[in-house]
Amino acid sequence: MTQNNERDNDIVTVTKLQIALSAQASSVPAELSKLSLSADTETPEGLWGILQNTSQLLLTNSEYWTHVLTNSQTVASRQEAETVFERVSLNERSKFSTETLSNVDGEITQRQPDSAAQDEESAAYIVVTLLIGTADDQPLFGEIKSTEAVKEALEQLLSMRTDYLMVFELLWSPQAETDKLTQQQMALQYADMMQIAE
Repeated sequence: MTQNNERDNDIVTVTKLQIALSAQASSVPAELSKLSLSADTETPEGLWGILQNTSQLLLTNSEYWTHVLTNSQTVASRQEAETVFERVSLNERSKFSTETLSNVDGEITQRQPDSAAQDEESAAYIVVTLLIGTADDQPLFGEIKSTEAVKEALEQLLSMRTDYLMVFELLWSPQAETDKLTQQQMALQYADMMQIAE
């Protein structure tokens, strides 16, 4: 069967799935922190586990979804895939006022949020970004505009085989309980996200 040889070729698909939730889903950042702190990011199984748990958490909070964005790029070599993945990751990280938690290759880093960056505007959104590198020869998803399509995408991630996942990075904003993502910040930093249709 060709499925078993999928990882043997050099073709890699890099996918970004970004979901915004209303700030009412206030437990989500703390849950993601807990998942990240307990995840074994040094092993494929550990990365697959955090992808599964994150997908499930997002499905559980589907009533809070507001916006979505997805894009996939299939490249011919692992080296090229690494370049694409790093570029997307850096672009997403640049949107954070402060990255307060990271767990990369088993190394956990925690920082205090920048209190000077706070303003009077109230919290409006939580944005969760899944960056996924897989041994697929084509994009993981088509266009996602509706609640149903977001659910199907997350269910597809839940059914992904462990050996297809090559790299995974989970990002979310705001990370710290004292931080917030305002309506204005959302409009500026995540302008390309589309409002989810029912």
